[in-house]
Amino acid sequence: MSKTVITPTPGILVGRPIGPQVICVRGPSRSGKTSLCERLVAGLGQSGLRVAYLKRTHHLLDLPGKSSARLWDTGPALMVLRATDRLQVTHGPGEGTAAELLQQVPHDIDVVLFETHAPEPYPAILSEDAEPVEGELVIGSWSLDGIDAAAAQHLATIASLVPRDRALDRTLRIALAFHGGHACPGMVLGARLAVTAGRALELALPDRRKRLFVVSETDRCGADAIQTVTGCRPGKRTMKFLDYGKLAARFLDAETGRAIRVSTRSGLRDIARDRFPGPDRHASQMRAYLDLPAEELFTISPVQWSLGLYEQPGPPVRRVECADCGEEVSDGREVPAARGLLCQACAGPDTARGGTTAQREV
Repeated sequence: MSKTVITPTPGILVGRPIGPQVICVRGPSRSGKTSLCERLVAGLGQSGLRVAYLKRTHHLLDLPGKSSARLWDTGPALMVLRATDRLQVTHGPGEGTAAELLQQVPHDIDVVLFETHAPEPYPAILSEDAEPVEGELVIGSWSLDGIDAAAAQHLATIASLVPRDRALDRTLRIALAFHGGHACPGMVLGARLAVTAGRALELALPDRRKRLFVVSETDRCGADAIQTVTGCRPGKRTMKFLDYGKLAARFLDAETGRAIRVSTRSGLRDIARDRFPGPDRHASQMRAYLDLPAEELFTISPVQWSLGLYEQPGPPVRRVECADCGEEVSDGREVPAARGLLCQACAGPDTARGGTTAQREV
């Protein structure tokens, strides 16, 4: 039986643009799918990759008559069982689609082995007892009497498909989830911009100590990624927005006093089109923004920035009531007027202050 087997170029993403890398192991019953997966899980794990295994089965998970089976029959929304060899979290069966199953995979997984009878839209290692379908990307095959040799060969192929910067890929997945699951060039650039700032300031991200402060110069997709990657939040007073319409942000390390501005370079769309040509410009941009080194994407410059009295995290330092509406105004945002202290809404656009120190130019 002849098959078209595509050998991927190392570093080329043939699965989802952001990991984990999903590999289907497809074949009929008794073709050795599970045996091949056993060897691949062990080999990939030995190389330092974190591997998840997915499979649909018609078998029951609990033994009939056991307490866990009886309890599950009562209809809990979720069941968690801790045994001596594993922790098992049980949900309802759902529809069993590939997308639904993959939603259960944690962000720190590098490779997903998907044992399946049916074709799925991911690169596949195909049993010699199965025929490829139109559009299926077959990256390898195996025979029942050659599983060991096939596994050894496919380990290198799978490893070549894993992103070179696995830490960045995991960070992108977290940002992707926060962004609603939609991967776009702006989200990728925002995530990489935040990672670049963290490395420049030598800070571990996400920051949990209220040491890092951010002012985003955009309120678009990149802002979601910057917030997710840095761990800074408007509600924690560690992130503010100054919408200049630029994919750029300023970062302050309050512990050292060092502040930088990271901005995207001009002409990136042209670079993406030239380096990664293709009919889909967004796909070309995604590839470019994922693969290009940070120094080609961003400019880093020092800035002067310090936190004012009313910009510190923690409880409000000052509270006053607006003389017009009577509502409370915190932390110096009130506007003096002839009839008393006013909130900015009552003061109107001509007399409103227009933001805090961090929101204005620094």
